[in-house]
Amino acid sequence: MNDLHHDIYHLDDEQPAPQAGSLLVAKPTVPDDVFARSVIIIISNHDEEGAMGLIANRITNFTVADVLDAVPRGSSIPVYLGGPVGLNTFFFLHTLGPDVIPGAGVVAPGLFIGGDFDAVKRYLASGAPVDGRIKFFVGYSGWGEHQLDDEIERHDWAVVRHWNPDTVMSADFDTMWSLTVRRLGPRYRLWLDMPLDPQLN
Repeated sequence: MNDLHHDIYHLDDEQPAPQAGSLLVAKPTVPDDVFARSVIIIISNHDEEGAMGLIANRITNFTVADVLDAVPRGSSIPVYLGGPVGLNTFFFLHTLGPDVIPGAGVVAPGLFIGGDFDAVKRYLASGAPVDGRIKFFVGYSGWGEHQLDDEIERHDWAVVRHWNPDTVMSADFDTMWSLTVRRLGPRYRLWLDMPLDPQLN
C-alpha cells in the first residue's frame, strides 16, 4: 500500500522556496490528523528561526463569543485551529488593513495579520461584515530550523506562491483543500482521487 501511494501520489515536481504569504497544500498521504488535507498560509519563514503558519481549513467547535467578552453571546463567528502549537495563543487574519485595524502586519497583498485588538472588538461589536474579511485562529503550525525545507524535499507539501486572499479567507473549509489542489494543475488532480480512508481504496 505504501509503495502504491508513493507511485501514485508522490509527485517529484520542484517546489518554490516557501516564504511569508506562500500556501502549503498537504499531499493526501500526509498521515498526521491535524495536517491531513490542510491548506496552510506561511506567516514567517527564516532559516535560523524556522517557519510559522496557520491552517486555514481546520475549524473548531468554538466561536469567537466563547473566547471574547466583547462579542455578544450567541454570535456564530467560528474559530479555526491554526495548528497544534501554542493552543493558548489567538491570531486573526483579515483583509481590513491598517486603516481599520491599526498596526496590522502584511502577510500577502490584500491580506493582513494582527493589529490593534481593541479595533477588532469595535469592528465586531459594530455588526460589520465578518465573512471573508476576518478569520480567527487558536494555535499555530511551527517548524524548526530547516524542518519545513526537509518536508518539502520529501514532497509532503506543494507550495503555492500566487493566490487570491479569498482562498484562505473562505468559510468553505470543507472544499478549500480540493479547490486549491485543482489550481495546482492537471498533474495534481490524482490527489483528489484518494479516499479519505485509504483502506477503502
